[in-house]
Amino acid sequence: MAGRKGTWLLLCAAALLLLHAEPSLGKEVDAKEKRAAKKLQNYEIKQNLKKERKKKWREDKEKGRKENMAALKKQKSGEKRQKKKTAMDPKLKEAAEEKIAYLRRRIEGSYSKIISLVPDSYREYVNDGPRLHWSLVVFTARGSRYRCSICHVVHPHVVRLAQSMNYTLNQPTFVMEVDVQRNQEIFNEIELSHAPVFLMIPPTTSTRKPKIKTLYKKLPDKYRLNAHNNIGGEDLKKFLARHTKQEVELIEVIDYNVLVGWACLVGMIVAGLYYRGDQLHKIRQFTLPYFGICIITFIWLAGGGMYNIIRGTAFSGNGVGFSSFFHPSNGNQYMAGGLIVGCLNFGVGAMIILLNTWALKDHEELKLAKKKSTREPKTPLQHLKELKPSPGLCLIGATVLWYNLIMIYTMKNPSYRLGFVQA
Repeated sequence: MAGRKGTWLLLCAAALLLLHAEPSLGKEVDAKEKRAAKKLQNYEIKQNLKKERKKKWREDKEKGRKENMAALKKQKSGEKRQKKKTAMDPKLKEAAEEKIAYLRRRIEGSYSKIISLVPDSYREYVNDGPRLHWSLVVFTARGSRYRCSICHVVHPHVVRLAQSMNYTLNQPTFVMEVDVQRNQEIFNEIELSHAPVFLMIPPTTSTRKPKIKTLYKKLPDKYRLNAHNNIGGEDLKKFLARHTKQEVELIEVIDYNVLVGWACLVGMIVAGLYYRGDQLHKIRQFTLPYFGICIITFIWLAGGGMYNIIRGTAFSGNGVGFSSFFHPSNGNQYMAGGLIVGCLNFGVGAMIILLNTWALKDHEELKLAKKKSTREPKTPLQHLKELKPSPGLCLIGATVLWYNLIMIYTMKNPSYRLGFVQA
C-alpha cells in the first residue's frame, strides 16, 4: 500500500510540474515566431528596395541611352541637311535666291506685306523647286463675287502676322494669298471647296516641278490649318513657329499715310478756326446743307452702314440685274442692297410726313397767301416749306414703297410670303 501511495504522489507531482511548465513553453514559442516574422518582413523590405533601385537604375540607363540616340540622330540629320545645302548646285542656289529677292521686292511697297498670287506666280514661287524660303499660303475668298465672312474676320490677323514676320524673322518666310476669284483654276485642281485654309510649304532643293494637286496632296496634314471664327494672331503664330522653328513677335504697324492725312485734316480745321472763326455763325443761316446731311445719315444708318464697315461687305454680287444688289442669304447683305433699303425707308417716312403736313395746314389761309404773294424768286427750301402735297399721291407713294420693302424681305426670306406667314 505504501508503495502504491508513493507512486500516485509522484504522478501527481509530475502532472503539476507539467501544468506549470506548459504556459512558459507557449510564451517562448510565440516570441520565437514573432522574431522570425519580423526578420522575414525586414528581409522582404530590403529585397523590395533593391528591386526598386535596380528598376530605377535600368530606367535611367534606358533614358540616357535614348537621349544619346536622339542627340546622335539629330546631329546626323543636321549633318545631312548641311551636306545637302552645301551640295546644292550654284546655279540652282542662284535661281532660288532670285525668287527670294523678287518676293522681297513685292512686299517692300505693300502695307499688308501679303503677296497676292495668280496661277502662274503660284507655280513659279510656291509649287516649283528649288526654294529656299517658307511659304504660308492662305486660300481665301474675299473677292466681291464670293461671300466668306470668316475670310474677312481672319484677314486682319493675317496682315498683322505678315507685318510682324517682315520685322522680326531672319529666315525668309512669306505670306501669300490665293483668292478664289483670281485662282479658280487652282481651287478646282486641288478640289478645295471651302475657305480660308492655311498651308505651310517648306523649302526644297529639288528641281522638280510637280503638279499643284500632287504637291497639295503630298503634304502631311500637320502642314494644313482650317480657319474658324475664333482663330487669332496667336494661333497663326504657333502654327508658323511649329514648322519654321522661329518665334514671331506680334507687333502693331502704324500706317503713316493715314496718320499724315489725319494730321493735315486737323491742321486745316485749326487754320480755318483761327482765320475765319468769327464767321462760323453765318453757316447756321444755310439750313439746306444740314437737311441734306440728315437725309444721307438716315439712309446710311437704315441701310446698315455700320454693318457694311465692320463686316467689309462687297458693293454688289455676281448676279444679273436687280438681283445682283441683294445677297441671297438672309444673314448677309451687299452695300448696294442696304442703300436701296435705306432709300425706301426714307421714302416711306417722307410720304407719311407730307401727309401729316397736309393735314395740319390751314387751306383757307394758303389760298389767301397765294393771291397776295408776289412773283419774287424763292429758294428750293422755301418751295419745300410751301409744298402742298396731295394726300392721295402721298398715300399711293407710301404704299408702293412699303410694298417694295416687303417684296425685298420676302425675296431673302421666302417663308415670309409678303406678310402672309403660315402658322
